Amino acid sequence: MSDIDDRLLALVDSVVDCDEQRLPLLTLREARAAVELLQLLGSGGGEGAYAARHLAGNMARRLPPEEC
Repeated sequence: MSDIDDRLLALVDSVVDCDEQRLPLLTLREARAAVELLQLLGSGGGEGAYAARHLAGNMARRLPPEEC
């Protein structure tokens, strides 16, 4: 696996175990990972790249700033 795959999976897998029926559609970490993945797909220039960049931008604008 690549470094980016490891980083994205770490964001997703670090979600605390809890009652999944009560979780929102995406956790904040999953949403950030989705934005990064969409940005990566958008940088490829292939089919769907523009849509991936557009969706990544829309999602990124709605996310709260990252905490240090």
